[in-house]
Amino acid sequence: MARIKGKSIVFEVDGTEYAGGVSNVTFSSSVDTLGFGAYEDSLEFTATVEGFQDVAAASLWSKLFDAPGVEMDLTFAPHGNAVASVEQPHFTATGYAETVPDLGGAAGEFFTYDMNIILTGKPVRVTA
Repeated sequence: MARIKGKSIVFEVDGTEYAGGVSNVTFSSSVDTLGFGAYEDSLEFTATVEGFQDVAAASLWSKLFDAPGVEMDLTFAPHGNAVASVEQPHFTATGYAETVPDLGGAAGEFFTYDMNIILTGKPVRVTA
C-alpha cells in the first residue's frame, strides 16, 4: 500500500516545475451529462491549484495570469518524487486555466489564489 501524505508538491506546467509556488493541487472529476457512450465520456475533469501570488515573470501565477484559455501540459507527482514508479506514479494531463488567478489579499498576510484548470480528459498515470 502506498498511502499519500502530502510532504512536498511536485507540479509542472509545460515542463517547468513550480513546486515552491503551490500549496495544494487536486485532480478531480464530476459527472456532466450521461449519454449513450462509455460512462467515462460523461465525466468532466479539473485540476484545482492553490498557490502563492508572485508577479515575477517566471512564476506560475504569471503564467496563468498571462494565458487564460491557452492549453498547457500538466504533471503532478503527489508523492513528491522526482521519478515516476509503479509504487509512486506521476499523473499527466492537458488543460487550460478557466480564469486568471486572484490578485490581492489581506494586509500582513501572504497573498494566495485558488483556481480551476479545465482538463481535456482523464489524467494519465505514469509509472516509468
